[in-house]
Amino acid sequence: GTMQFMAIEVLRRVDHTYRHDLESFFYVLLWICARCSWASRFGGEEKPPRESLLRKWEIGTFKDIANAKLGHMTVNGLEEVMDEFPNFFDIVKPLCLKIRSILFGETARLTIGTPASDPDQFYNAIIVAYDEAITKL
Repeated sequence: GTMQFMAIEVLRRVDHTYRHDLESFFYVLLWICARCSWASRFGGEEKPPRESLLRKWEIGTFKDIANAKLGHMTVNGLEEVMDEFPNFFDIVKPLCLKIRSILFGETARLTIGTPASDPDQFYNAIIVAYDEAITKL
């Protein structure tokens, strides 16, 4: 896979599961909002960040990238990543926080493993989060 979008456990060489696909999709969303959006002029007159935190998702070893993502997936870390979004994407920030909590849990210790429960519960929680965000557009 592309390092920027690989799930933390996959970067740590854990067998790939459906949960890792959902985590990767989340990284794509963050990347589009924080990086691609500027080139597409969603920032208007705003200036993009001089140096993106997400550069740490592209450089270094798999272990380095996994550790950077671990830090960025805390609530505080994700808020720093979202600070790189143009104001146009403020509407997406609650969705990102919701998906973060679905994927990584609500505690200070991130949950990065695949739950033993029915995968549909996990998928449905993500779908509901997107549906709720779309309703607010």
